[in-house]
Order: sequence, then structure tokens, then C-alpha cells
Amino acid sequence: MSKKGTILVADDDEAVLDTTCTFLEFFGYNVVQAKDGRDAISKYRENKPGLVFLDVKMPKMSGYQTFFELEEEFPEAKVIFITAHADFSKWKKAKSKHALELIEKPYSAEKLRELTEKFYPKK
Repeated sequence: MSKKGTILVADDDEAVLDTTCTFLEFFGYNVVQAKDGRDAISKYRENKPGLVFLDVKMPKMSGYQTFFELEEEFPEAKVIFITAHADFSKWKKAKSKHALELIEKPYSAEKLRELTEKFYPKK
């Protein structure tokens, strides 16, 4: 089976990162992992993924800071935020800059599948 494309997942929680990546790989995507915001920006530049799952709260650089920096350089970036602690004021600003969704942890494999099918460009 050929892969559907590449998705970047950035999360400092290793268990969440591994689980999310495992599900996305099972759905047929190539997955690139990042452990913080700086790493996510670097990996985005290298891989140009079709979709990004970005944790809000990470060391070195928050998910929102990462998003705004990514969005400036790559306005076409498709980003879905994942969080255990929603900050709706920052979410509204990100949404105004074309962030796609904000989902709360824990999320299901079904939710990941639904979002990837909705937002990932079909090949």
C-alpha cells in the first residue's frame, strides 16, 4: 500500500506522541515527529508535511508561538492544535490566521482519522 502523504506531529509528551504517530501510520501516512516547537519548525522546513498536529504546551516554544512563526513563513501550513489545557483567547487569534481545529486530550483514533480525512489533501 502506498503512503498517503506526510503528517508532522509535535508533542513533548512521549506517550501521546508515540500513540498519535502509531495511529496515523496505521491510517497510511508517513509521520515525522517533533518534541518541541523549534524542532517542529525545523522538521516542517525539511519535510513540508500536508498536515500538522501541534501540542499547545511544549518546552522552548509554545504551540501557539510555533504556529505563528510557521504561519509567517508557510501561510499554506495546515495546523490542528492538540491540548490538555485550552486557552481560548490564543485559539481565537490562531483561528483568525487559519488554524484548522483545536482538539482536547485524550482524543480517539476515530477523531484522528476524521480530522486527517477532512483536512489532508487527497492524493
